[in-house]
Amino acid sequence: MNIELFNSDRKQLILMEEPEGYLIPNQQTIIETIDLNKGEELYEERRRIHLDGVYINYYKRSIAQERQIWVRSDGPYIQMHFEISGGSAYYYHKNKQFTVPIATGEFSLFYVPNLDGKLVDPPCKNAVTVEIEISESWLLKHLDLHAGLVLNFINDINNCTPSLLGGKVHQINPQISKTIQELFDCPYTGSIKRLYLEAKLLELLAHQLQQASTFSPTKFSCPLTKIDIEQLYALKDRLLADLSINYTIDELAYLSYMNRTKLQAGFKELFGKTLHEFIIENRMLLAYKLLLESYANNWNIAEIAKRVGYKHSNHFSTAFKKKFGKSPAAFVKRSY
Repeated sequence: MNIELFNSDRKQLILMEEPEGYLIPNQQTIIETIDLNKGEELYEERRRIHLDGVYINYYKRSIAQERQIWVRSDGPYIQMHFEISGGSAYYYHKNKQFTVPIATGEFSLFYVPNLDGKLVDPPCKNAVTVEIEISESWLLKHLDLHAGLVLNFINDINNCTPSLLGGKVHQINPQISKTIQELFDCPYTGSIKRLYLEAKLLELLAHQLQQASTFSPTKFSCPLTKIDIEQLYALKDRLLADLSINYTIDELAYLSYMNRTKLQAGFKELFGKTLHEFIIENRMLLAYKLLLESYANNWNIAEIAKRVGYKHSNHFSTAFKKKFGKSPAAFVKRSY
């Protein structure tokens, strides 16, 4: 399969020739490469791991201006996409309704009959993205084709219909985050490394299916215009940019140019959570990450509580224990 990348002037940037089914040539066990792309307003590092049927791509990038890249392929394409930090969006040219906007802390698993659209990366500094390209044969080999969520996805593939697992993007939970980290911190080499990575890929797929199965595609009972949806995504990005800020509903309504009722109903229908649930969920995910880093950075629990929007440590501890089953103090003690 050929994959072509073009800039905004439609001048070809890259032509990638991928083997059929992403199979490794010459009976090699694993292929690893590192590429650097440097310019005045761009720095991008890509670490790539090739296993039979799978490409694992780790990107770290800094770009000064929004980047738009047109992408095209002559074959079907399936990708697991994880925005660790930063953000991106894919707009499918053949179906204007099929877009995949992914914000910081979100993932998607999507299929298109062929790549034919636009990738948009916003300005960022040290943004990290993980893209795992998988062949159809690899996916079918490892899925239970009778499960409802999977069956819908596979039916779309068989019908050559663009598809997004669960009908939406999903939150990266601590289990997914941990598994991604372990993919790139593998202590082994050669055939043992291949076995380790294959096991981690299956673990990652299982976590995605579990996370996606807790949601169902949304049917809008609250009519939202394109502008409404853009405003809600902008509000979501604003909330994630600084989780220490405690907004009132009236302040959020003002920022989103909606009344309170439409804001709360529209946010829940678009993202599958109430504003309160969304904020608490993301505060706890950030707290989990900060507590893991607390020893190296000399942070105490009171400092972390403030960083995630809690004035009182006891309120933070209660919320954390409700989410993860352990108090922050017990979590830190176990981690070290």
